[in-house]
Amino acid sequence: INHSCPVPCSSCFALHASQHSKQTNNSTQTFQRNANQRLLSTPYSSSTMGLIDYVGNNATQIDAKEYEEKVRADDPKLLLMDEHLVFAFKGRGGSGRDHYMLTTKRVLIRDKKGMTGKRIKYASVPYESILAFSIETAGSVDTDQELKMYARSIGKISLDLVNSVDAMAIHRFLSAVIIQGKGAGEVTAGAFVHDDSANLNGSTSGFLDVMGSNYAQIDKQQVEDQLKSNPNVLLEDEKVELAFKCGRDSFIMTSHRVFKIDVQGVSGKKIEYLTILWPAIKGFSIETAGNIMDRDSELTLFFNLPDKPSSAEGFPRNSRTRMKLDFRDGQADLFAVQHYISDKLLGSDTVATSQFAPNMSGHQDSGSGSMLAWMGDDNRMVDAAEANRQFHSSPPLLQNCENVELAFRGRRDMLLFTTKRVIFVDIQGFMGMGKKVEYISVPWKTVTAFSVRSAGSWADKDSEMCLWLDFDDVFNPQRTNQDDPPPPPIPRRSWIEIDFQKDKVDTLVIHRYLSERLMRVNGHQLKPFTNPVSSDLLVPSPPGTGEKLLDWIGDNAAAIDAEAVDEKFHEAGMLQHDEHVAFAFKTGRDSLYLTNKRLFVIDVQGFTGKRKEYMSVPLDVIRSWSVESAGNFDRDMELRLWFKGHWNNKVKQDLRKGKADIFAIQSHIAHFIIGSADGTAALANAQAYEPSPPGAATKLLGFLNDAHMKDPVELTSTLRSSPALLQDDESIEAAFKCGRDLFLVSTKRIIVIDKKGITGKSVEYKSHPLMYNKAFSIETEGHLMKGPKAKVYTDDNDIEQELAKGEKDNIWAIHNILSEKMLNEPQEEIGEVEVEIDLSTE
Repeated sequence: INHSCPVPCSSCFALHASQHSKQTNNSTQTFQRNANQRLLSTPYSSSTMGLIDYVGNNATQIDAKEYEEKVRADDPKLLLMDEHLVFAFKGRGGSGRDHYMLTTKRVLIRDKKGMTGKRIKYASVPYESILAFSIETAGSVDTDQELKMYARSIGKISLDLVNSVDAMAIHRFLSAVIIQGKGAGEVTAGAFVHDDSANLNGSTSGFLDVMGSNYAQIDKQQVEDQLKSNPNVLLEDEKVELAFKCGRDSFIMTSHRVFKIDVQGVSGKKIEYLTILWPAIKGFSIETAGNIMDRDSELTLFFNLPDKPSSAEGFPRNSRTRMKLDFRDGQADLFAVQHYISDKLLGSDTVATSQFAPNMSGHQDSGSGSMLAWMGDDNRMVDAAEANRQFHSSPPLLQNCENVELAFRGRRDMLLFTTKRVIFVDIQGFMGMGKKVEYISVPWKTVTAFSVRSAGSWADKDSEMCLWLDFDDVFNPQRTNQDDPPPPPIPRRSWIEIDFQKDKVDTLVIHRYLSERLMRVNGHQLKPFTNPVSSDLLVPSPPGTGEKLLDWIGDNAAAIDAEAVDEKFHEAGMLQHDEHVAFAFKTGRDSLYLTNKRLFVIDVQGFTGKRKEYMSVPLDVIRSWSVESAGNFDRDMELRLWFKGHWNNKVKQDLRKGKADIFAIQSHIAHFIIGSADGTAALANAQAYEPSPPGAATKLLGFLNDAHMKDPVELTSTLRSSPALLQDDESIEAAFKCGRDLFLVSTKRIIVIDKKGITGKSVEYKSHPLMYNKAFSIETEGHLMKGPKAKVYTDDNDIEQELAKGEKDNIWAIHNILSEKMLNEPQEEIGEVEVEIDLSTE
């Protein structure tokens, strides 16, 4: 590695190839000398260490340049032309058959399968899909090191390393290729003011603080100097901005990442250095100190680190979704920490106090007025201007450029809608008289979908709002009785439901407000915080607006006239001014609408139908979708959508045969999701197709449903007309037929065409946009009847396809397409880049 280059890149490695080889060889010799010195002081002999490494599958480092030459000779289509190996490892102490590579573009794992190892799996994980990583050094007894990476779609990747590997060199490399340029979050612009009154002398915490894991603030410059020398784990341009210490452990927030240093074991020799990128953090909360014994304050970060799902009772489904830190009372300015994190997640507080007048100012709080509402903790609307003044000063929770637009109060808690986030204020203690208060902040970009429900009849007197959030906080409760069946999972903060007092809150006002904040505008971005929601949209709706609208819908047939619905919806204030209905359908009492901005579902609930839910799913958060034609016995067609979220994130709607054009619907969805994606072919010879020569083996394998390649040119022409599935600038690059089904890789998505039933008349067309697929693998063919296999990892169900044996080039064609789309020219996700706001005229 050329350590003088702050950002290792492909041109750097190509330019210094010879230097890289010499450094790698010298480093390998140094590692071996260090390893021999360690072995002299360890109770284990070299043969024992070798056995431990073999049994424990600890990988040893090998020469990257030599192994790259071998890879290019054995598998010439595996590496891209401008891709080079930086680190290479071999399993089982160098005696295994599996290899692990860190290249200039990805993590690459070569896994031999079966007894003979003929079948080889190559898993590719682009660096841009990695949200966090950690290095764990060797301990006194546990002599191996461990590298962990948390990547979208594929989950956690673990690699045990022998003690002689320079783990810090790997850490520096990953910091450069993963963090640099994409993980630094927002620039703080000096918004955080250091608290000189805090204890910064780095003294050891008291006994109770160590036992309670309470952190105290320490000098950030001292920490930065230490982490840039021994161990050298920070980037050259990286600055430590906040630092806390508890006993032997440290929690550090830098300009580029959140950094947790966990010293383990009695001797403290085993240390984990965990890096979490700022974009992985989806929300946070602070909790003030309480009375008497509860003297510490708390900070909790909510994030998504992909891991293997767990169904164990009493544990979360994902073990890496939150990090909680207790701060010693008086040793950290909690609200200064809150402001710092707000700047990172919400954007810098770079302007003076905003002059925008909150839209609901002057709203009088008349109290709950109902014992049932008070007992049920139903929220009522209160004066937003008063809440804005309060939370700018006491406590100083809001940024100067941030304003409260809507405010609600329950029995003692509060809910705030600001120009940048949703804030839940939870006042704790008996009757809310305690000092302990939790403030939970959820940026608007973390909210993926929403719904509002009107009140029902009889005892159901409250209305509700539901928010779907983009972090996996699902929890598996423990059964109270061992003879009982396992209780169902609970969403916790993956899905939040808020009760409103029906006569104090207009749910259609909430619907219009959330539409303004969550529907994407220019370039698929959220509404800028500098643009307040218009006060005209927050005027209460005329009485009976929802009922009149549904009465009108109820008089129509299964397919509703979209233009008439559009007019009625605008009259009722259900749509934004630039939003229009494209498709409208009714099934029983329920109805579904597709606009140019959202999927809108109206669900009539209860025996009387008085309770109604209005659910909005922005088109920009849809991650995959499918349409299914009607069969001989099943006369209904179906539309299914999966959106970004971790709790009930699937919408399914039956459509009456002959009343809907399912391909027009899918084209409408595709236009808004992948319409702007690059439709350029990844393969220069994509149109070159040679059919497999007919033979007994080919016919037999076809009968056994192994996928044979089909002509992509012919399929491109067919799928632009009958049925009209592809976009004008979209073409098929690879196509495989498996029995009656088709597996297609286009320039924009993966399409699976699945024929169902005995007759095959019912056909499902499912689309997976390439922009949301972040990792993939291929397997070469094995012995007997085992053909090659391709797999694309997604956030929901992975896409897997076996190919016909004997057609080796097909699997490498898929590898080349996916490598080009995910490594060389990755398609930018919708809403991934924030809007740059020019504040010079403010």
